[in-house]
Amino acid sequence: MSFTKNVAVCSALSLVMVGCNSASDSDDSKVSIDLRLMETTDLHGNMMPFDYFANKYEPSFGFARTALVIDEARGEVSNSMLFDNGDLIQGSPMADYIANQFAQDSDYLNQNPHPVYKAMNLMDYDAANIGNHEFNYGLDFLEAATEHAEFPYVVSNVFEYDENLLTADSFQANSCELRVESEFLGSAEPAFEPYVMLDREFIARNGESYTLKVGVIGFTPPNIMSWDKSHLECEVVVSDIKATAAHYVPMMKEEGADIIVAIPHSGLTGADLDVPFADNATWQLAKIDGIDAIMFGHDHNNFPTTAGSYDGMEGVDAPAGKIFGKPAVMPGFWGNHVGVIDLVVETRDEGETWSVNYGASTAELRTLPENESAVAAQVVAVVASDHQETIDYMAEPILGISQKINSFFSAIEPDLSVQIVNEAQFHWGQQLIEDGELEIKEGEILLSVSAPFKGGRGGRDDYTDINGEELTNASVADLYVFDNNTPAILKLTVADVKEWLETIASQQYKTVANDGDALLHQMFRSYNLDVFYGGWDQQGNNIDLHYTIDVTQEPRYLVDDSGELIDGEAQLDPAENRRISDITYNGKTLDNDQVVYVVTNNYRASNNWIPGVDNAELVLEDAAYSNRELVDQYLKHLAEQADSNEFDVEPPMHEFVNAKNFSLMGTQGLKVNFLSSPRAEEFADEVDSIEFTNETGNVGDNEGYSVYTYTFK
Repeated sequence: MSFTKNVAVCSALSLVMVGCNSASDSDDSKVSIDLRLMETTDLHGNMMPFDYFANKYEPSFGFARTALVIDEARGEVSNSMLFDNGDLIQGSPMADYIANQFAQDSDYLNQNPHPVYKAMNLMDYDAANIGNHEFNYGLDFLEAATEHAEFPYVVSNVFEYDENLLTADSFQANSCELRVESEFLGSAEPAFEPYVMLDREFIARNGESYTLKVGVIGFTPPNIMSWDKSHLECEVVVSDIKATAAHYVPMMKEEGADIIVAIPHSGLTGADLDVPFADNATWQLAKIDGIDAIMFGHDHNNFPTTAGSYDGMEGVDAPAGKIFGKPAVMPGFWGNHVGVIDLVVETRDEGETWSVNYGASTAELRTLPENESAVAAQVVAVVASDHQETIDYMAEPILGISQKINSFFSAIEPDLSVQIVNEAQFHWGQQLIEDGELEIKEGEILLSVSAPFKGGRGGRDDYTDINGEELTNASVADLYVFDNNTPAILKLTVADVKEWLETIASQQYKTVANDGDALLHQMFRSYNLDVFYGGWDQQGNNIDLHYTIDVTQEPRYLVDDSGELIDGEAQLDPAENRRISDITYNGKTLDNDQVVYVVTNNYRASNNWIPGVDNAELVLEDAAYSNRELVDQYLKHLAEQADSNEFDVEPPMHEFVNAKNFSLMGTQGLKVNFLSSPRAEEFADEVDSIEFTNETGNVGDNEGYSVYTYTFK
């Protein structure tokens, strides 16, 4: 029995299904169909409303609650379709747990269907798109997982690698070229179904039934070839999203598509730059004739929105949910919203041809039920065993600690949540040197760089917050969220590191001059807030690596209102606009031409758009490990060093020492504002110059952050 036909709710709340009163057609020659399109995106394996890091129920997300919204929206209308945009099988502890089981036993998913499909198959999805994170565990995992999806998958801009087609004669690179140019689209073999044509019977306003052919086309970010190079290189190639749409959409119309729905895993931020091979290409897609509705994702933002996030973008009416007049939705992340487009589809020739009335069509986002305990019983039941196994795995202890570790103020002062990752990466790099796998000449320096992966972008509770008693498997995942990152080492100079830091400082920090100024571009993606670490000396003490960030200076690199880099080449006067001070190492200022080796991850190593990184030499990659595994191995190494014989009772103890390797510089006494979680209040008194206020601030479409002040010394 379909879940959508017989919903059970684990709550006393009864959801009232309200019928929609459709308008009637006054023109006798016109027949109109009201078609509701619904979308989920960036679920990232969050099937349950549960915070596995804190081991508690969390009602602000989770497909078990999203399903109720879908069912209610579907029950209001006669005609509806449901799509998922991608980034589904990676990104939560449950998803990580399933991937780990598959890594140990490649037959695991044959016997145990992936929980995301156990849940989603209950909801009668019409089609889904493949997002970039679908590739994180490799093509074998992707195939094994999606095998259990009871709905078709599409993605149009990923093609089979063919060395006979993709040769050095055709490209300036080599025969393992990553991208397909426009002229090769007609020859390249799609790696997946690029689009599907779905025949669906709908009821018109006149009560008659009509069969429409709905074309559905998907896209994924071209940068998958960098992000998941170890899995995809010489296996697949990608094409530009806009060029691919221009190739396939006319074909879909020729095959009889009455309407075309695009479900690109591609954002809108910065998309109006209209550059080739853009990851965020939704704005470009909206310009393609034949596409009637866009259900997008990847950005983890909301659209429609009144937050002002897209002010000034040509053709974008964010409050109305229109891009160049076409209805569009992006429903947040983790199932915290459902995107709803109500299309008005019309014919004047008795159904021979159909067109979308864009002006009459609307777009909106639906939020989760007000009753925080309301969940879909069938979804909860079908993933129950996977849920409990994940809880049990996450609770396993590794190392006892005597201090609380959190990322509430990671942009204001160095914190241990970032340093522990840096220590783990540095430890790995040192081992490579000792084993002779990495050669560093005398006078050259090994560093590590990492970032606060949970810095509030996902909402007011999206921060690392470890209780100060022990580090568990949950803590490892909390400290390093992206389990698909693999370690890499870059060779560059101190001058390059400074330029790298200038880029980050331009994006994260606003220029402050007056009391009450906002210090941060609050929605800057914290996983890009790179913090460098110098390691430790022969006595095991943290090396004094230090630099300051002067936020009274104008940013060296131009950014938009959200802190996104506009153009890495658009820099201000390099002599006058420097936020980053000299970098000191063991008390000595490093020369700009000093050679350093930096342990990082494959994602950062591939970001050659970052000034400084663009000069780096990639000297080593190791896809055999993830950076998260480096953290896990390092914590277990510390536990072994503690040499406790009581691990069966409680884990051995270790105390981390904060290296405090950067500081903010501003006018003495200047008091500025920034936002963080309300939960950070209890820690504000422990941090010099930070004060909690009773004010609440909103960040984009996320509400409930608390306002804190920072006073420069």
